[in-house]
Amino acid sequence: GKPLADLIDYRYYCAEEELELEVEKADGEIWLCEVEKDADEDLGLVFTANVFDKIRVCQNHCLFCFMDQLPPEHRSSLHLKDDDYRLSFLEGNFITGTNLKEADIQRILELRLSPLFFSIHSTDPVLRSRLIGNPNGAVLPLLERLIAGGIEIHGQIVLCPGVNDGAALAQTLADLERLRPGLLSVAIVPVGLTDYQRREGLRLFTPAEAADLLDMVEQKRQKSLHQTGSAFYFPADEFYVIAGRPFPPYETYEEFPQLENGIGMARLFLHQWQALRP
Repeated sequence: GKPLADLIDYRYYCAEEELELEVEKADGEIWLCEVEKDADEDLGLVFTANVFDKIRVCQNHCLFCFMDQLPPEHRSSLHLKDDDYRLSFLEGNFITGTNLKEADIQRILELRLSPLFFSIHSTDPVLRSRLIGNPNGAVLPLLERLIAGGIEIHGQIVLCPGVNDGAALAQTLADLERLRPGLLSVAIVPVGLTDYQRREGLRLFTPAEAADLLDMVEQKRQKSLHQTGSAFYFPADEFYVIAGRPFPPYETYEEFPQLENGIGMARLFLHQWQALRP
């Protein structure tokens, strides 16, 4: 009697040892299956997607949105900008939280959907509103509420030189440090630009700026390691490329918490390559 909106519903309701499964076949015929199983036993069903009621799309107009910088001749699936907390939990996608309703927050807390991955960019609500193109820019209260409810979070900052770096970045990092240990890690990623971007005020980092950023973050990493045992901050591989510096040692990335964000991917590749060399 419980309709399934996504894979989370499926896993939650299938945890019972006895359940009834109602299936509508392609010809409209309804099957009612009575199932007895172990509590941790799966039904063996495979779905074509992790959400069944349409992906929740992004309501923002981010200054640096990479998808807005795509060439006009590309496949339609690349137009889809998801901002779905369910895909954040199930697949590690980053969300902004601007489209979360109270019912969504309650569901996250009740089902303990953790960890979640948040695009933070800035803790200043005015600056974040400018960055994401949405007046609902405040993110700290939402993060604080989720963490207080036992939800663990990985964060990312897309850094735009002259916009949210410098003093703005220093304030953001200071605010985020107060969210530990519920905030597990913070990735710092440089803005990426293509020939198709049309936003004014955006540019790439210079080698000197990238080097300064790495020096500043390394000081904070060492302080965090001394205080908590975790580096907490993870600069993107691109910063090392831009600055002309070697990638940090393998151990620097701990358990590679932001690998799906590309953080540490170059070092992991080199590590695995070295292990395979005769």
